[in-house]
Amino acid sequence: MTQKNLITLITLLICCIGLGACKEKGKDNEPPVEVQLRIPESVELQVGDTHQLDVKVSPKETKVTFESTNAQVVTVSEVGLLTALAEGQAEVKATAGDVTKVCKVSVLKQINIDKSRYLGLDASADDQKYYAPIYIPKEEDFTANNLLHFKVAVSPYGWIYQPQGAKADKMLYYFASPRKLDDNGKEMPEEAQFCMDALIYNYAVPGTPLHIKLIPNKHYPKDYMVDPDSFTDPKDLDVQEGLLEIVKHYGFTEDAHFTKLSGDSAYEAYNTKFDPKQPLRGVMFTEKEGDAYELTFQISYGRR
Repeated sequence: MTQKNLITLITLLICCIGLGACKEKGKDNEPPVEVQLRIPESVELQVGDTHQLDVKVSPKETKVTFESTNAQVVTVSEVGLLTALAEGQAEVKATAGDVTKVCKVSVLKQINIDKSRYLGLDASADDQKYYAPIYIPKEEDFTANNLLHFKVAVSPYGWIYQPQGAKADKMLYYFASPRKLDDNGKEMPEEAQFCMDALIYNYAVPGTPLHIKLIPNKHYPKDYMVDPDSFTDPKDLDVQEGLLEIVKHYGFTEDAHFTKLSGDSAYEAYNTKFDPKQPLRGVMFTEKEGDAYELTFQISYGRR
């Protein structure tokens, strides 16, 4: 090898070493990836419940570890599965990288719901896909500070609790019906959804009876109960019958009739399932709010 070729080779080697060093240096100088972690702020459980903690972490491959501050009350597995062991309070900490989030866990005594207190639970499975069962509490259970009781009662049948704000939450428990999706993950047409958009337990309206409010979904025009005598078009009659079918499905068939409430048209009927002498009263009616109508199916205790 000539001296010239040797010098050239040494020069190439030096360049390659320099480039490698530069490459490694650049890699080392890349900013660290920021870890993001989200978990629920709080969870309510009953003794004996298990619950998978909803954890969102980015980057997805980041390892998350869990710890319970009171393992006598609630334990947590390495994948975030909570197991409620005894009444009390605990915190579950989730850590990813240098980020730690805390979920406050309240464990309450086991709540047993009387299965006889439902309307629509004895319907066929196909009917329940459209008419979700609803829970009728005893009056002594229809109180503030009893949210878990209602969650336990209605969530198995699809209803989803949605807080409405501090002021509203002191007056009612609001449960929305789930939006059903097709096999491709797209929302199904309105006529395939539950017949009700929401189930609302209102326990604290001064001077009014305790009542349960159901909101029929968008499939039903809001003004269809305003003047039932005007229904002449077959399509109108079909929708009217569909609305009244909701009332009938939940067992409100006694003394059924159209009437007037505060000057507005309404459909009224009674359900004697729980107490023939003090039946449930069901009323389907619309109220005008500005230029729009709100359609409601209200259930209350006793005859009027």
